[in-house]
Amino acid sequence: DGNSMAMVLSKDGSPDIYLMNLDSKRLTRVTRHYAIDTEPTWMPDGNELLFTSDRGGRPQIYRYNLKTGTTIRVTFEGSYNARARVAQDGRNVVLVHQREGQFHIAVHDLVTNRLQILTSTDLDESPSIAPNGSMVMYATKYGGRGILSAVSVDGGFKFRLPSRSGDVREPAWSPYLER
Repeated sequence: DGNSMAMVLSKDGSPDIYLMNLDSKRLTRVTRHYAIDTEPTWMPDGNELLFTSDRGGRPQIYRYNLKTGTTIRVTFEGSYNARARVAQDGRNVVLVHQREGQFHIAVHDLVTNRLQILTSTDLDESPSIAPNGSMVMYATKYGGRGILSAVSVDGGFKFRLPSRSGDVREPAWSPYLER
């Protein structure tokens, strides 16, 4: 709703998720766990957060309900799932997934709990899902340089966005703006 910001602070020991009311600047601690809780992202309805935690031993995605205070683990496939980004419809979550030592971009369907790996290069990171939920932009390597690539959420269409110089990192789509 634009009134709160989710963040990670380690002011009370281990990194935990906090909310800050943007008007009053008041902090509310959301998670209290000895593990590292990080990378919060809002669900579209504003009632839940997804975040990465190693409370199960390795980084996985968890879901926190702001109304009930309950936390549930979302991802179970693979030993590493992090950097969740939610589609506007609240169904698909794109994330970084590790398989056989390589980092790929995957999509996790929150309804069916199905995880599908979308990329095949070995060091893909920083996924960002388009406002219409159809494409995922991410950072990868090509020709020894950091570039951006994109893949459709069904994995059927892929393309690279090479740059002329330097390394490119951390893509982010602008929000959908109605005119």
